[in-house]
Amino acid sequence: MKRDRWLSGLLSAGVLSFSLATVGAQVAQAQRPIPLADLPCVKRSGYWKSDQRDISVGRQIYTTVLYIQNGTAITCRLAGGPASLRLEFAIPDTENSPPARIDVYVDGNQVASRTGDGGQVNTMLVDISNGKSLAVEVFCARATNCQSFTPYYFMKAQIEPGARSPGGR
Repeated sequence: MKRDRWLSGLLSAGVLSFSLATVGAQVAQAQRPIPLADLPCVKRSGYWKSDQRDISVGRQIYTTVLYIQNGTAITCRLAGGPASLRLEFAIPDTENSPPARIDVYVDGNQVASRTGDGGQVNTMLVDISNGKSLAVEVFCARATNCQSFTPYYFMKAQIEPGARSPGGR
């Protein structure tokens, strides 16, 4: 009788541990960043592609995940729920490109804009919580001397589920 209770308790503890481990793994997996390139997106204009290469920015080396040309606009479907968009972009030291302007829209409304200069990594963290669609537009920040093939490189372009940016919208 005592032994049956002991085995029953051991079995219950094992089942509970397995259940908690499975739920914990699912929660941890759901919180991983999702690369922008993995979202279902449509290109409205320009050129972009996943591109992993090493570049020099401000005499430091970085590995890129995305290459976007001037004048590119993409719109992507979002899963909804609390999330943030993290963008880190730069102009390599080897390029003499004009500054980039990145505009971010959620459900058709502009929620952020950032101009990034060369020689540094420029960062954006934008609250996109509960949005159904995300649009990112990359343009040259100058009115003149901009060419359509001007390259801008991204070291991070990802959705961070469950995250909220400071001062959310």
